[in-house]
Amino acid sequence: MFRRLSPTTRLRRLAAVMATALSLLALGVRPAEAAVPPGYTVGGTDVSNHAGTIDWAQTAAKGVRFGWAKATEGLDFVDAQYSANYRNAKANGVYIGAYAFGRPDKGVNTGKAQADWLIAHAQYVNDGRTLPLQLDIEWPWWTTAAPMYPCYGLSTSQMVTWIRDFVDQVKARTGREASIYTNPNWWNQCTGRNTSFSANPLETSNYSGSPGTLPAGWSRFTAWQYAGSSSTLPGSPTVFNGSAADLAAFAAGGNSLGVLDFYLSDSQSSSVATRPVVHYGNSPMVPIRGDWNGDGKDTVSAFDPTTATFYISDTPESGQASYTFRYGDPGAVPFVGDWDGDGKDNVGVRMGLTFYMRTSPVTSGTETTTSVAYGDPGMLPVVGDWNGDGKDTVSAYDPKSGTFYISDTPQTGQAAYVVRYGDANAVPLAGDWDGDGKDNIGVRMGIGFYLRTSPVTSATETTVSVPYGDGGAELPITGDWDGDGKDSQGVVR
Repeated sequence: MFRRLSPTTRLRRLAAVMATALSLLALGVRPAEAAVPPGYTVGGTDVSNHAGTIDWAQTAAKGVRFGWAKATEGLDFVDAQYSANYRNAKANGVYIGAYAFGRPDKGVNTGKAQADWLIAHAQYVNDGRTLPLQLDIEWPWWTTAAPMYPCYGLSTSQMVTWIRDFVDQVKARTGREASIYTNPNWWNQCTGRNTSFSANPLETSNYSGSPGTLPAGWSRFTAWQYAGSSSTLPGSPTVFNGSAADLAAFAAGGNSLGVLDFYLSDSQSSSVATRPVVHYGNSPMVPIRGDWNGDGKDTVSAFDPTTATFYISDTPESGQASYTFRYGDPGAVPFVGDWDGDGKDNVGVRMGLTFYMRTSPVTSGTETTTSVAYGDPGMLPVVGDWNGDGKDTVSAYDPKSGTFYISDTPQTGQAAYVVRYGDANAVPLAGDWDGDGKDNIGVRMGIGFYLRTSPVTSATETTVSVPYGDGGAELPITGDWDGDGKDSQGVVR
């Protein structure tokens, strides 16, 4: 996952690549190209003088829309190709930013000075086409010998201070948070798993075919360098974690991905939020909620469907995940429930027609699972404790007909109760609306939350409703936010 190569190492790699390429061409075979990972649409590349003179018109024609170019290293090195890369990338419609290869070995107090050196040579302007300045912080490229390797001879606290000095100076002088390029192997070891840099846009490096586990402190990434080199692109290919519009917003000074804002109410009768807004996770993450620690209160969390990663938090107000783990496959649909009646919620995913419930605690690194097939194609998962036994069971909702198929024993494949409620294509909800220990169903239609207060066992229908939210680009969510035993509404924007 090294972004930088020493000249000797680069020449050796180049010779090996050329020899392989010539052999393949002699056989009439094209060299294999690192495939752009599925699920991403905005390609980029990271470049330096090692790539030589780059034809940015050709590079842009191959789909590159953004990139970072090396500008400086330490306190005295300036990349000879940087000015040309910066100028020509912009001329061909590529969003471009400058990075500095960090050299903490130049002195534990040089973080600020190295940021100043980058700023002096980056030609940074806030023109909507320039990416934020970036710190490349990883292994020293020139040695694998201690004490320089792997952490430049610095303690974890010294390293955190050095990085903080660098990024704070970038923020002070440019008005923008510095991006950080790193990987979890280096970061977690050399910063002691420090979690205080989540405000800095992350470019993560992982060549395994997925972004994998992120460095400590980040629940999202802005860019992913997925290969060290490419046979058709200069530099190291990357992808942006978002759409072309997201990239444009990021370059213009916005967040790389829209932060999820949770507007929650403790009262079923209140049409406005009664709690402070919680900012946690980012689009395209899916909001979830659960009582993860058994204190009787639900807290909001998030699931990233692009990586099948859960970001669970007992204190989402901090913006930090308490537990991060992958479960299921990308594209899975997440859900939450207390599968064993211990008073603590756990996660699950639906893939195809099968519900997979993670039975090991969210605090555990060991994974145990149970599964059941239930429902038909096109149905959505609904989870609740329908009979008050303290255990949640999975059920299903058919949006085409507005029908809930509720089951206390989904392993039989049979619904115990079939209830039509609301209009077709409403958003299904579930929760304990009256505090009796049994969950019930609900729907969101327009700006209205409609909560069915009659039991799922009853043919008689009673309902409470409340207008909440603006009905725009928002998602409904319900939970017991204050621990009073009753679930109430919220929206996520």
